[in-house]
Amino acid sequence: MLSRQTSLIGLATCLASAIPAASQAASDNHSSRVYHIVFLKRDPARKPLSKEEGERIQSAHMANILAMADRGVLVAAGPFDDTPPVISGVFFFTTPSVEEARKVAEADPTVTEHRNTVEVLAWHGPAGLGEEYRRLHKEKPDTPVDMGVHPFVILRRGAHEPDATLMAQHAAYWAKLRADGKVLAAGAVEGDSSVAGIVIFDRIPDAEAASLAAADPAVSAGVLTVEAHRWWCAAHVFPR
Repeated sequence: MLSRQTSLIGLATCLASAIPAASQAASDNHSSRVYHIVFLKRDPARKPLSKEEGERIQSAHMANILAMADRGVLVAAGPFDDTPPVISGVFFFTTPSVEEARKVAEADPTVTEHRNTVEVLAWHGPAGLGEEYRRLHKEKPDTPVDMGVHPFVILRRGAHEPDATLMAQHAAYWAKLRADGKVLAAGAVEGDSSVAGIVIFDRIPDAEAASLAAADPAVSAGVLTVEAHRWWCAAHVFPR
């Protein structure tokens, strides 16, 4: 059995290695980088708003999203569609630090107006996130945004300790799903005591994604647990 510190380091390494597809060619096309993911979580103290106030805040929120994208800080974003709602939406930032990501996120109108709070995680995702989207929409501004739902899984640390064999199986499992086109991205989260990794599926049915996540050897062994969400994202955001 690995020590707790060693096991957590190994867990992060194995999760990060699951990002590329299994083949060398796919690995070359899907190198990784660190993004700062900001979850906009519903403020427990948020109060009911009039229709006019809600529309004002939403309009300002969307204007801020466009401004962050224009600055190159924001490379992906979208709302969550869960019942009951807990996470309002997510930002993917290219900021140099968690602190900078938090500063940028806390300037969003939904935060300054006390509708949301922020949670920031450092995540190993595929390099080039958002590049194809920007290129397509620059070349042809009328390219459809084509929003669609992606099962979004947060892998949290479970009660059991991992071992090297199990985590190798875990990494191989997600690499195969990435190669098979079921998963758009899977990577480790750094510096968080409860979240080990994040997996974003392609536009597959929720039930299929739940079944695939449950079949992860590390989940089956109780090393990881699954927190499932539904995330709306535009087409062409993730490199394939």
